[in-house]
Amino acid sequence: MQATCFKFYWELAHQDPSSGVKIHPMTEYFDDQNDDSNIWYKALMPDYRVVPASELPAGVSLGVKYTAIAMNPLFLLPWLKTQLEAKGVAFIRAEVKTFDEARHITKANIIVNASGVGARELASDAAVRPVRGQTMFVKTDFNQLFIREGSEYTYVIPRAGSGGVIMGGIKSDRLDAEVDVALKSDILRRVNHMTNGAFEGLDLGSATDLVGFRPGRTTGIRVEREGDVVHAYGAEGAGYIYSFGVAEKVGLLIEGGGLRAKL
Repeated sequence: MQATCFKFYWELAHQDPSSGVKIHPMTEYFDDQNDDSNIWYKALMPDYRVVPASELPAGVSLGVKYTAIAMNPLFLLPWLKTQLEAKGVAFIRAEVKTFDEARHITKANIIVNASGVGARELASDAAVRPVRGQTMFVKTDFNQLFIREGSEYTYVIPRAGSGGVIMGGIKSDRLDAEVDVALKSDILRRVNHMTNGAFEGLDLGSATDLVGFRPGRTTGIRVEREGDVVHAYGAEGAGYIYSFGVAEKVGLLIEGGGLRAKL
C-alpha cells in the first residue's frame, strides 16, 4: 500500500504542484541496523544510495539517501476535496454513533469505515487508541527531508508553500493537549545532531507548537471487509504514507464483493 501511494504522490508532484506535494532529497539514519538488507523500499526510491560510514553522525550505524516526496495537508486536503466534488462526491458533516446511522444519512449500500480513533466505538475495536504527538513548525528555507529511527524518532519535513519545516518527533500515551516545553529543546537538539547543526541558534520562541492525536491501533493498520462495511483505519502517524494505497485496496474490496465503485 505504501508503494502504491508513493507512485501516486510522485506523479502528482510532477503533474500538479498546487496539490501541496513536492519532491525533496531525503536522508534517513538508523542506529539499530548496520546494513540496508531490511529496507524493503530501496528498489522503489529514486537515486537510492548508502551513506559512507565516514559521513554518519555520531551514534548512527546506517544512513541512506534517496529522492522522496512530502506533502502539506493544508494544500493537499482542499485540493483533494475539490477533485472529488468535481466527480460528484457529496460531503456531509454529521455525527454518527453506529453504521446504521451512516446508512440512513447516506443511503449507501457499502460503508467505508475510515473513522480513525472513532473506530474504537463504531467497530467495537479495543485496539484503537489515540497517540499523542508534539511537533514544531519553524520558518526556514531548509528544503531537505531528514529522519532518524531506532532508539529515537526524529525528523525534519519541509512543508510546501508554507516557507518552513515541521520538526519532531515524539509518541506518547498522554491524552492532554498541553505543550511540553522541555520537549521542544530536546527535539531541536536531536534535529541539530542529525542535520549537522542546520538549526543552531534557533529561537524556540519563534517556533509554532503543534500537539495532536494520531489514530493508532496496537495491532496495526486494518483494511478488510466485514459484510457491507469496509474498514480502513489504524495507520497512526503514517496515514498520508498509506492513504492512496489504502484507497486502492478499499476499492478492490468493494468490487470483490460484487459492487463496482463509481470512483
